Amino acid sequence: MSTPATPLTDEELVLERLVALLEHVAADVLEGPVTDTGPGSLRRLGLTSVKLLEFLVAIEDELGHVWDDDVEESVIGSLDAMAAHISAAGVAPAPTKRD
Repeated sequence: MSTPATPLTDEELVLERLVALLEHVAADVLEGPVTDTGPGSLRRLGLTSVKLLEFLVAIEDELGHVWDDDVEESVIGSLDAMAAHISAAGVAPAPTKRD
């Protein structure tokens, strides 16, 4: 008998969706799957400003989160910080299918 998987928190669900969106939007420039989500993670990927903007727009389109003009740089520099920020705003995407 297998143990049921622990349900993901809203923040973990948002992080999963962010990683999937980023991998889709920046597939042409990424060297592989995104595994680093900590501080500075987006900067280390070396995304151009255009790719970063495409990613932010994809977040708005897919998750319905509208970015404020005064969002802190630390929030848009890290996938973990983005997930926390978006979750705190009340966005909770549906769980993705897990193996």
